[in-house]
Amino acid sequence: MKVYKVKLEYLKHVSMEEFSEFGRIIGRDEEKVKGKFNLHPVTPEASPECDVKVKAYGHIFPFKDIGERFSLGFIFMKPKPEGTIFDWTECHIETYEFFFPLSGKELIFLLAPKGPIPDPKRTRAFLFGPDEGIMLDKGTWHYPPFAPNGVTPTLMLRYGHLGEVTGTVTEAFGKKYDTSSKIYKKGALQALNTKYYGKGFEGEYNIKLI
Repeated sequence: MKVYKVKLEYLKHVSMEEFSEFGRIIGRDEEKVKGKFNLHPVTPEASPECDVKVKAYGHIFPFKDIGERFSLGFIFMKPKPEGTIFDWTECHIETYEFFFPLSGKELIFLLAPKGPIPDPKRTRAFLFGPDEGIMLDKGTWHYPPFAPNGVTPTLMLRYGHLGEVTGTVTEAFGKKYDTSSKIYKKGALQALNTKYYGKGFEGEYNIKLI
C-alpha cells in the first residue's frame, strides 16, 4: 500500500488564484481583477444604510431559474487521530458545497482537483477558519472536513442537482440517478451524481497528513 504524504497548509497563505482549481475562498476579496477566478461573487460591499456590516457577499451561489435546488445544513465535525490514513474520497459532479466553521474554530479540508479520479500527487490539505470559509466547485474531490481542536459546529450549504431520494433509482432534472447505495436515505434531499474513490470503491487512494 503506497501512502502519499501531504503537508497541511494554512489557507490564509494560499492565494485566490492558487485555490481556484478547488473552488472559492469565502470571506476574501477578489485580487485586483473582478471576476478573474472561478465562482467569484459580486464584489463585497457594506450596506450604506447599515453601519454594522464590514462587508457583505450577496451573490455567492449563482441562483438561476433552472430547477436547481438549495439546502442548508448545520453539522458538528469532530477531530481525527494524528497519523490517520485517509483512504477514500468523494466528489459531487453537479453540486457546489460550502463550509464555514463557527464558534471561532477551524477545520481541515483534504482536497484534490476535479477529474475522472483523484490524483494523490495533486492532493492538498488546508487549515481554514474562523474568518474564512470554503466553497467547493462541482467535481472537486474531498474528504469531509474535520476539526483540529474539538468538536466544531459548521454551516454547510449545497446548491445544484439536489434531489429527493425516492428509492434505488431517483428521477430528477430529466435524468435517472442510481441511489441504491446506503448513503442515500429515502425522502432526503441529497447531492445526486456523487462519485467515490478509494477503499471499498474502485482504486487505491491513501493520504497521510504531515
